[in-house]
Amino acid sequence: MRRWLAMLLLVTGCRNASGGVGTTTSVPPPSTTATTVVQPTSTTQPSFEVPAVIDLPYVQRVLETIYHLDGEAARHVYSKKVPDAELNARLEAIFGDPALSEARRVLGENAADGFVRFANPPGDAKVRAVEIIQATPTCVIIRADLDYGPQFKEPRPRQPEATIQLGRADVLPLNPTGWGVAFAGVPDPGHDIKVCR
Repeated sequence: MRRWLAMLLLVTGCRNASGGVGTTTSVPPPSTTATTVVQPTSTTQPSFEVPAVIDLPYVQRVLETIYHLDGEAARHVYSKKVPDAELNARLEAIFGDPALSEARRVLGENAADGFVRFANPPGDAKVRAVEIIQATPTCVIIRADLDYGPQFKEPRPRQPEATIQLGRADVLPLNPTGWGVAFAGVPDPGHDIKVCR
């Protein structure tokens, strides 16, 4: 009982010392910690479903993804120092002939030279869709600015006014766009690349 009485006197004494007789509530001191609002991270991937009307923003999204995948392929072979089966699978996921043959040739020649001309590491080519020349649900022909400079140490000539032909391709999961590059560059005279077949 004495213990109870001592506790009661102690609590009463503390209450009287902190705010006077009968004070039962006090204002809490202001907080010094900042409130942080955490936004959920988005896991949605950009949609590559072919729209009813193929427009420049859609084509730009496709091209940026394809040329990023091309940069990933270049970084892969640069790190391995030799073309391998994985490089071939990566290239086949983003290119169709004649662009596929050209990509294999360029990377093969650079591998033979020890990648002395490549940046460390190779970057992604820069591409900007300028005009849609023709568009169907399975083929798109674009006039674009194409710059492979970020993949190399020395400046490379940009290809303004390059023609890029995209064709539908079933290449998931390596290429989520559903499109592959069949041609990219300046067509040879007499070669009509500006017509979807």
